[in-house]
Amino acid sequence: MKQIIFLLIILISSCFAQNPQLQGHNPAEKFSRAMDAYNLSLYAEAYKLFDEFLSEYKLMDELFSTAKFYSADALLRLGDYDAASAGFEYLVNNFNSSNFRDRVLYKLGLLYFDSEQYSKARARFERLLYEFPESEHSGTALYWVGESYAAENRLNDAIDYLENAVAQKRNNKFEDYSLYTLASIYERTGDYENAVKYYDQLLSYHKESSLAVSAQIRIGVCYFKLKDYQSSILELNSPILSDLPDDLYSESLYILANSYYRVAEYADAERSYVEIMETFPSSEYARDAEYGLAWTYFQQEKYNDAYKVFHSLSDGDDSIAVKSFYWKGEAKRYAGQEDEAFRIYSEFVEKFPNSDLVKGVQYQMGVTYFNDGQFNQAERLIKGALNSSDESLRSKAFTLLGEIELDRKQYTSAKNSFEAALDIKQISPELQLRSQLGLGAAYYYIGSYNEAIEILREIGEDNPSFEPDKINFYLAESFYSMGKFTEAIKNYNIINSSEPGIGAQALYGKGYSYFNLKDFDNAAYSFNNFIKDYPKEKRIIDARLRLADSYYGSKNYNAASRVYRDLFNLGGGEIENPYAYYQYAQALYKAGNISQAIDEFKNLQTRFPDSDYADESLFTLAWIHFQQGEFEEAIASFENVLDVYPQSPLAPLVYYSIGDSYFNSGNYNLAIKNYQIVMAEYPSSNYVFDAVNGIQYSYVAQGDHLKSISFIDQFISRNPGLNFSDQIFFKKGEIFYSAREYEAAKASYQEFISNYPKSKLIPEAYYWIGKSSQNLNQNEEAIHNFNIVFESYPNDESAAAAIVEMGNIYNSEKNYDAAIEVYDKALDKLTQSPRIAEILYMKGNTLLNKEYYTQAYEVFDEVIQYYSKSIFADKAKFELGLIELATENYSNADLYFRNLAETRSDDLGAQAQYYLGVSLAEQEKFEEAVTTLERIRLVYSGYDEWLT
Repeated sequence: MKQIIFLLIILISSCFAQNPQLQGHNPAEKFSRAMDAYNLSLYAEAYKLFDEFLSEYKLMDELFSTAKFYSADALLRLGDYDAASAGFEYLVNNFNSSNFRDRVLYKLGLLYFDSEQYSKARARFERLLYEFPESEHSGTALYWVGESYAAENRLNDAIDYLENAVAQKRNNKFEDYSLYTLASIYERTGDYENAVKYYDQLLSYHKESSLAVSAQIRIGVCYFKLKDYQSSILELNSPILSDLPDDLYSESLYILANSYYRVAEYADAERSYVEIMETFPSSEYARDAEYGLAWTYFQQEKYNDAYKVFHSLSDGDDSIAVKSFYWKGEAKRYAGQEDEAFRIYSEFVEKFPNSDLVKGVQYQMGVTYFNDGQFNQAERLIKGALNSSDESLRSKAFTLLGEIELDRKQYTSAKNSFEAALDIKQISPELQLRSQLGLGAAYYYIGSYNEAIEILREIGEDNPSFEPDKINFYLAESFYSMGKFTEAIKNYNIINSSEPGIGAQALYGKGYSYFNLKDFDNAAYSFNNFIKDYPKEKRIIDARLRLADSYYGSKNYNAASRVYRDLFNLGGGEIENPYAYYQYAQALYKAGNISQAIDEFKNLQTRFPDSDYADESLFTLAWIHFQQGEFEEAIASFENVLDVYPQSPLAPLVYYSIGDSYFNSGNYNLAIKNYQIVMAEYPSSNYVFDAVNGIQYSYVAQGDHLKSISFIDQFISRNPGLNFSDQIFFKKGEIFYSAREYEAAKASYQEFISNYPKSKLIPEAYYWIGKSSQNLNQNEEAIHNFNIVFESYPNDESAAAAIVEMGNIYNSEKNYDAAIEVYDKALDKLTQSPRIAEILYMKGNTLLNKEYYTQAYEVFDEVIQYYSKSIFADKAKFELGLIELATENYSNADLYFRNLAETRSDDLGAQAQYYLGVSLAEQEKFEEAVTTLERIRLVYSGYDEWLT
């Protein structure tokens, strides 16, 4: 540039030398003097000389523009920015091809930026970038455009330009600043990851930059914002921060302390806070550090130390003072000094009535009342927090209010409070669990058991360590209330029996659950434990009664009568009830203490003549005589029941029992007479069907089954609407079948099907038609009816019986393939039938009949494998033993026969014992064979076939 200026001066001097008129007014000399003054930093002198030059020099050429540039720049250096701007603007507007144009645009941009005319600054910088993209100022211009946008808070635009500035390293003199500003803008937008990225680039490529220390601190701050506190600690412990200025060092220490606090490294946090307070007591962070120190003490459960710091900070009215006043009360509360905490809370409300924390303070005062059991005062204060803008506080208030309402048994209100707490988005995890538990309990108490189970299960699955005993208790109680006793027991069993307030109830509920399931042994065990563990519990008498009832239910009548007797000996109003006496008498009777039982039944009727058990006691006395075969005494006692209690609901049972007594004593006419009373006077009772049976058996016993048939026809005709008419009509077929009148039986069953097409006995009717036809050797008709049962009623138990009979018919006709086909259909269709093992066994026998021994062997083996507890598994073993014996596989045969002989004492056992002897004899083990066969005489003497 200096060479260009020198050449211009020579050129001007030459022009003036050739023109005599210009001699004496040589501007070249003045230009040269002006440049000398500029280069010597004599900017005022330079400006004056340039101005004189420009006033004399009239050519608008490069020399003019050069003088104009240095003139404006001299003004800039003198601090006359407006005049400098005007000079630069003149150049920009009048000299498009000046050698100084890019510099002028750049300086104008800076001038406008410094005067906060950001749009004008950008216009000049962007003109520079457009006209001179390769200028030495292009990268720096990008930086300044970015800064201008940042100054106007147009952050996205700023990011675009700054990222370009960072990319143009070659022409950017402010690369470190570009990185720092870009990172700081990302930090302002909350994009802390990108902020860290660019701060880190600055540290990597510009370690000596004056911004490096600040960048290091900002990285720590960003990691703090990202909640990556360990990384924040790592960055803020960097050695490059050791010689910071006080303001920066105190800031870095404060962020470091906060990071230690957030990762619960309270001792390190405490040390850093103390360093700030002691080393930089005038720092802007000192008071915040003191507040942080109080919190580190609080978190370390140093509540007295926390109180002292909070107390020293509470003397004032700034936000820290107000919060410290509140937390010094909390420090006292956590230290167990409830009264002192309450006093501080009261002072706070008085001193800061308009504080946002007042509702929180009142809530804590309510908690104090709640802990003291003063629920009315607690509720009054807690309700004040329900409309707080602090959602966390509102959730606490609703939760505690719900717990108060639960305690008061205001279950619907409690439900509403817990639901309100759970509707708050900012509820803490702990409060959410408490509210869910409370809501589950409220649902249980108002009878919404399904809802209770759903929410309680959700807690248990997601947070198994939270109040497991209470969760399982309310689950168990809900299941119990729904009659799902097995599910209830599963939850009762999980509960810790030593849990106060729950253990006793859980054991009690478990006992009742077993009792309701008629699992009386476990019920007795549970009630026994309850009596042993909680002898002073208010329900102890009821538990003893249920223990006695459980023993009774498990047929341990001696134990039952002993418990009842002990209860009566204890005395008291609770045990003086007819039920207990009735159960005691029943237990005595069933334990074989007949005379004592009779005495107690009489005692009950005397003590409680108007109770529901009085007539039952008299009836049971009669029943005892009946059971003892004392039919005359029984009849007299049964008649006495109706003499004393003519309106007894037991009347139909009494007449029926009198009929049975006459029947057993052989007086069939009087038996029929009493049975008829049941039918005539109590046609809707449950004993009519039994009475019909009694009359039927009485006629049959008299050898007159036709009278029985006639009686049934008359009864049906007179009582067509009874819901068991079909069962009575069905008896006709049974009577004919028992009398071996098979044609009449068939006709009766067919009539039944016609009269009662929707009866559940229809499958049985078809079955007995089949059986009657089979007995008449009408095999085709028999198979037809058996097939109807199988095809149309496969879920009825008669279906399997029909298959068995069809198989028997086909086997008797030696039509083995048809039999096997029927069995296979049944095995495929009747998989849930209890007779499936029998059908499979019969298939094996049919294969034996067909002399398909290998296939038979496989089928018998399948019976043993899949139906091992069935009688047919043992029968299959016997058949396999015979097959092994026939093929001289004696060891296998002996194994099957010996197993059966040792485990069975019936005919099958006798057969196995016999064939074991046969097997041993064939093996010429004669002495052992004799011993084996001798065992038949000793063990199976009742089975003559195998004995002889």
